[in-house]
Amino acid sequence: RITAVPIIDSLVSDFSSISHRKPDYVRRCILVLLIHAVLIFAVFLAFFVGHWLSGQNEDKNTVTDELQTQRNFTLMDVVPPAYESYEFMEKMHFDQGKRKQDVILVSMPTHTLPLHYDIHLDLTNVAEKLVRGSLTAHLEVFGNSTDDEILFHIGPRVAIDRIRLRRGGKRVYPKTLRIEDMRKLARVVLKERLMKGRYLLEVDYNTTICGEDGGVHCYYELDSVVTSFTTKFEPTLASSFVPCWDDPGIKATFNVSVLHPSRFVVLSNMPRSSEKRKSDGTTMTTFQETPPMSTYLLALAMGEMVPLEARTERNLPLTVWTHPEDFLYARFAANFSPVMFDRLEDELKLPYPLPKMDLIAARSFPVGGMENWGLIVFDKQSDFLLTDGLNTTVDRLYHEYRIEKIITHEIAHQWFGNLVTMRDWSDLWLNEGFATYMVYYLLQQEHPRLVENEYITRLYQLIRKQSTLDHPALVRPLTTELEVEQSFHGTHLYTKGSVMVNMIRNLVSDAEFHTGVRRYLRKNAYRSVSRHELWESMPTHANYGAEQERLSVVMEGWLVNEGIPEVSIIRNYHNDKILVTQQKCDENFHKSTSRRRRNDHHHKASLFNDSLFDYSPQLVETKQRRKQSRRKTKKLRTTSSPAFLSISIHSRREELRKARRTPRSTDIWSVPFSYTFGSLPSSEGQVVRQFWLKNRSSSFLDAELSPSHTLLANPNWIYPYRVNYDITNWKMIARMLHQNHREIPVKSRMQIIVDAETFLSNSDLPQLFIYILGLVYLAVESDLGVALIGMDAIHRLCDAFRGVHLPELQLYLTPAVAQFDKLLDETQADPELAALWLIDPTRLSKIYQLRCITNRHTCDQQVQARRWMMFPSFLHDDVHKQVTAVCHFLFTNNVTGKVCTLSQLKTRNSHWSTAVQLAACSHADRIVQLAAKQIVATKNAAIFASTLQVSYQRPQFRSVGDDLCLQCTYTCILVLDRRLPHAGKKDKVRHHRPGRDETTPFIQRYL
Repeated sequence: RITAVPIIDSLVSDFSSISHRKPDYVRRCILVLLIHAVLIFAVFLAFFVGHWLSGQNEDKNTVTDELQTQRNFTLMDVVPPAYESYEFMEKMHFDQGKRKQDVILVSMPTHTLPLHYDIHLDLTNVAEKLVRGSLTAHLEVFGNSTDDEILFHIGPRVAIDRIRLRRGGKRVYPKTLRIEDMRKLARVVLKERLMKGRYLLEVDYNTTICGEDGGVHCYYELDSVVTSFTTKFEPTLASSFVPCWDDPGIKATFNVSVLHPSRFVVLSNMPRSSEKRKSDGTTMTTFQETPPMSTYLLALAMGEMVPLEARTERNLPLTVWTHPEDFLYARFAANFSPVMFDRLEDELKLPYPLPKMDLIAARSFPVGGMENWGLIVFDKQSDFLLTDGLNTTVDRLYHEYRIEKIITHEIAHQWFGNLVTMRDWSDLWLNEGFATYMVYYLLQQEHPRLVENEYITRLYQLIRKQSTLDHPALVRPLTTELEVEQSFHGTHLYTKGSVMVNMIRNLVSDAEFHTGVRRYLRKNAYRSVSRHELWESMPTHANYGAEQERLSVVMEGWLVNEGIPEVSIIRNYHNDKILVTQQKCDENFHKSTSRRRRNDHHHKASLFNDSLFDYSPQLVETKQRRKQSRRKTKKLRTTSSPAFLSISIHSRREELRKARRTPRSTDIWSVPFSYTFGSLPSSEGQVVRQFWLKNRSSSFLDAELSPSHTLLANPNWIYPYRVNYDITNWKMIARMLHQNHREIPVKSRMQIIVDAETFLSNSDLPQLFIYILGLVYLAVESDLGVALIGMDAIHRLCDAFRGVHLPELQLYLTPAVAQFDKLLDETQADPELAALWLIDPTRLSKIYQLRCITNRHTCDQQVQARRWMMFPSFLHDDVHKQVTAVCHFLFTNNVTGKVCTLSQLKTRNSHWSTAVQLAACSHADRIVQLAAKQIVATKNAAIFASTLQVSYQRPQFRSVGDDLCLQCTYTCILVLDRRLPHAGKKDKVRHHRPGRDETTPFIQRYL
């Protein structure tokens, strides 16, 4: 049944309903609009904040320089680098190719120090580069502190999941946790002040590994999955893996346990104490507690490795770990390591304190070696594995020698650096200087000539380097992580540090020195020290001359002063007076002074003959009087060995509270000056004078020194300073070299060549330097070490005139080059003597170039050029020899070799860099222009620089290259004004060389 409803009531009802819903609809619309507005604003704000955070946290290894992205070739690829870039020391710790954002070093407060770390690591997700960790730090608070916060280091990749603090078993509730990424610090701010006693700091965290700015270095399979890794926490990267007090002066003990996939081997500083396999394919490995050590020595390694175990004389297990494919190549290292280990223990009279030693040949490691206590890591690509690819006895012997050096260096660190650690990075030389010195000292018995000549070569490179603008002090304030990393320098740290250690030995005598070293290690075992603890263990006074000088006072100037001293000697030949002065050596000063002097006075070219000696002063007869120098010695003293592990936390705190101040650098040294004159076979004998030069200058009379006597300073080059003489004494030295050079000690002859190159070549008589190098003396020099230093000087002299036709100079130097050739042939019969040529690998390429420059038949240009033109893509083993000969042929015979050179330039294969060098020698303008265009197109100055190393480079090549560079954009690199990328050097590209129209005035300025 249908019920009828009045129309009026129905309408009223409908209108009433509408009037009630309308206001509700408006409110809802406004609410929806507001919600959308808030969401849009939130998205915008989140995007803005995220973009800002990403800028703050972007990878610190990101290279913004466009040149880095264009890196096709480097200087290492196309020309062998010189000097320290080949030293094993420079590769030891510092990876120059990587750079992260600099961080200021913060001294940690000493009111709270860690005693012990318990670290549990979960490596089951290491394939995804993720590590989870749990840390328990046992802390000691000294006295009731006014501070209410605990500071520790934490890396930017470490994320804290949970943090708890306990004292006496009770929870201590923090107020806030502040993370300062720019300073790598975490601050746990408490609600109350710290109280004296023990605290437990518990931190659960996770971190990502394998980043270029971290301390974990990974090896990847083809599918980019991490299959192995090793750690390197030196200098300040431990906090990138675990929150800690990342300061070398703060030592603590460690317990480490690791959960990892069962198929991998896991190693740490100490032996495994337990190993529990689980059903899920993982294993829990726990390691024994370490002795007190710095955090940068904490180490961990994981991978599919196999052991090669050996034993020392006292049955200490020494195991070399390699990947299966490298197992056979590790035999030499496994045989040599225990022998050197026993020798070090016997020499230091101090047993190695850990129960094992592992050596790992890592697949991917940024440096040559790292001395982690009980777990040394080497880069397998660096000189650790001995392959069967060495086809000559000389190459094999020298490669074995390099392996022995790097192993000895890292084993020596187990005492120098690990057992006794520098308190502050500014005293890093206590680690590296002693470890490098021990390499020379311990290997001298097996390789006497190699060791002695390498030490002199490094000393010679050090003196040259420290005479330039790049001359940092050995001990200097280091305020940032970048400064610490840059201090790991092959010349300025490793070589200079070992030279200073050797200087200490010479000042106190052999016996006193080694007794002092043993005392230093015993007294300071498990401690952090400064150089003052070293002086306390050494004899108080230096055993030199008639005056007693405190060893610490003498050495302080040598450690904190920049550069090296230059001692100048001026004789008055009429009244027996001698003036000796000292100053900081600066080669640039001598060059600029010489340039101004030659511009002011016109000098005519003179012959290199005995006319140089026509104007010696009139000789005056004087009465002879002999003065004896006195030497004092001290009796040997010994002390008993202390109990190593009984060091209290209070004594460690007192060590850290000592002032860390570095005196300012000056230009005054306490120089142990000595000179000699006379001859041993003569009736008068040889006289030696010794005294301390402590002031700017010193003037004195020596009535026994006749004007006809040649004065020779710093005999045997015992101490690392340069010597300059007045021009008359230089002439007498040159005459003695030519008449009877054997009257001058071998090492003194080396120093004469080095110093003459700096002082005589920039004097009023530069031809005297060429006279010393040339016709007579070096042509009969039979000592290979002296000859090699002379060859270096001759090569630099020829290099100064590259591109200049100067047949008289070439003819004058030919007998010396012939002697170098003869020595190279003669030394092939003695592998150790022949290996001297490999100490500086550039020397082989230098002798090849000098052969061709002086038109020696051993250049073999015709045969080499014919072989190259027949087979352009084939280069025999000695590439530098063949390239040098072919370049000489192309330059001197005015042949183009168009087909060969063009085909190689157009084909960008492995021989392209060789073709570029040969193109610089070609007389074909088309080839020169094509090569220059291709070089400029790479936007890499290294390739252009490599062509500048070619002995017969045409001036047109430089001209075309300069013109093309000037037409490029800024990213093209103006090679004459900008520094070389990737070359590891701070020097600019070689200065402008004279063209043909500039030849005459250039030679006149030099001569």
